[in-house]
Amino acid sequence: MLNMLTVTPEAKIGLLQMDRVGAELMEKWTHALEEMVQRYGPYPAGFDRDILHSEPFPDFASELAQKAADRMSKLELRKGEVFIKLGKRKYMEALFAAGQLRLQPGSFFSNPDHNQAVRDDEMSLPLSFMLTREQIIRLVQNPEDVPPNVTEQRLDIQFESGADFWLYCVTQSIDPRLFVDFNADACVVIRDRRKFSQRLLDKAKGRLGTTEARQGRANYVDPLLPKSPKIFVPLSKPFGYAYQDEFRFCWLPKPPVKQVGHVDLELGPLEDIAELIIL
Repeated sequence: MLNMLTVTPEAKIGLLQMDRVGAELMEKWTHALEEMVQRYGPYPAGFDRDILHSEPFPDFASELAQKAADRMSKLELRKGEVFIKLGKRKYMEALFAAGQLRLQPGSFFSNPDHNQAVRDDEMSLPLSFMLTREQIIRLVQNPEDVPPNVTEQRLDIQFESGADFWLYCVTQSIDPRLFVDFNADACVVIRDRRKFSQRLLDKAKGRLGTTEARQGRANYVDPLLPKSPKIFVPLSKPFGYAYQDEFRFCWLPKPPVKQVGHVDLELGPLEDIAELIIL
């Protein structure tokens, strides 16, 4: 449900546009409602307090949301053309003025003290696949033991990174709602994505030692309907976080280590490639 909500430039709660992404999410929501009817009966049966209040619902009608909508609408940004880093004012001022930022371990984000927008197990990703008889035969050691009349079978797989890594995330979304999701009162809008990426990678290379650096858009995966078994865990997340539209930078230490600590970097002033927004 959270994936489909947005805060409009007029500071109103709205739904995503019915483009490819919006239509796909609406289809999944329809399937979820149909499944709830099958299990519990007509709506609102099954939507008990544990489901509706397991996490505080972001207040998209708050003063913070209104400030964000007003400020972001004046920037005339286009989705996909900028990186945005959201956070508390003092950290965003330091990022803009001196390029100060922190690479966090992947293991850091599972801390239960984080809010629902931040908290996630970045070290593993459980997925389920439906396999045909032919696919099962190719996987098992004794194909002759597979009954001829076997139907599709569900196979649950836990993908794991195997080792810790460093992570730095920005968003490509320009939706004001993210200020509410992350409880942020400021952001840095990075207009030259290429220069920022290069500065970050160059500085990290000098601090982290021997690593494998990767970057790219986050791969949001439906755990029950994954499109591919090829999963790179550090750049993948459950599709429930798709509204964040992240672009990720990750560094895997060589050789692998079980746990890494945070690393603070200073890229230098970003005023030539970015601007600071304070609500």
